[in-house]
Amino acid sequence: MENARLLEERLRRIIKEISRHTGGEIKADLLKDLEARWQQLAWEQNQQNTLRTLTTIKQALDKL
Repeated sequence: MENARLLEERLRRIIKEISRHTGGEIKADLLKDLEARWQQLAWEQNQQNTLRTLTTIKQALDKL
């Protein structure tokens, strides 16, 4: 959940940046950073899901 909090903080900074530069362009590095953080969060979530699935399979096999 720490990653979700970091992502939320980053989104708030982007919103502030947009507010300050209304009518202007959003800085490309902010979008790249957001994309990178989003991909990292998705990757970590996938890792957790995979680990949970493998643990469940192992427990089922151990019961057999």
